[in-house]
Amino acid sequence: MSVHQAYLWAGGPHSDKARTIQDIKKAFASWNCPNPKIAYIGTAHLDDNWLLRFITGYLKKAGASEVRLVPIVNKYDEKEAKYILDNSDAIFLSGGEVEDGIVWLKKRGLDIYLKELFKEGKPFMGISAGAIMMGQHWVHWDKEGDDSTASLFDCLNLLPYTFDAHGENEKWTELKCAVKLLGEGKKGYGLVGTGFFLVGEDGSWQSLHEPPEVYVNKGGKAVKE
Repeated sequence: MSVHQAYLWAGGPHSDKARTIQDIKKAFASWNCPNPKIAYIGTAHLDDNWLLRFITGYLKKAGASEVRLVPIVNKYDEKEAKYILDNSDAIFLSGGEVEDGIVWLKKRGLDIYLKELFKEGKPFMGISAGAIMMGQHWVHWDKEGDDSTASLFDCLNLLPYTFDAHGENEKWTELKCAVKLLGEGKKGYGLVGTGFFLVGEDGSWQSLHEPPEVYVNKGGKAVKE
């Protein structure tokens, strides 16, 4: 049985644009589809057009023949959404706010549909919040910045890890909070801002550049591994 994998693009502010485009080209080549039609999921940024245009620029320069927004937050039509997903060569999850991204997918029932497509072998790629969404869990704060009000919520669980992205400048404070909530011995993986990663549903890792920063829960504390 084949192992299904997803590309995670950290998407930090210091990412090298030319290198990132080359990384995306490598991903397309690994799918045996150098000019894929991409179904773009923008729930994490509430289907905002600005970020859609920005990300589309990268995907098109890497060779994508089409990047089509799956309308989920606004003007939702289940039949149209599933048609776009089914007729794409790959699915891209964009950045923004992780919780918004998951809430809207679950509200429309598309979280389950995306899991089915992943299991069937549809290629997936995600940037920033979109990468985090493909993992197991993320954190909700009742009061922003107050970890005493924090709790975990479920993500798509396509990949057997909990991720954060480009949090190195904040010393991975949000990831550390997640690791503490995950429990003793559990780990969290920080996708560094210049990184591009290929992660499998079996737990396999391939870092195209920098490795992730890993934190583990030891005695209730998040300790760098």
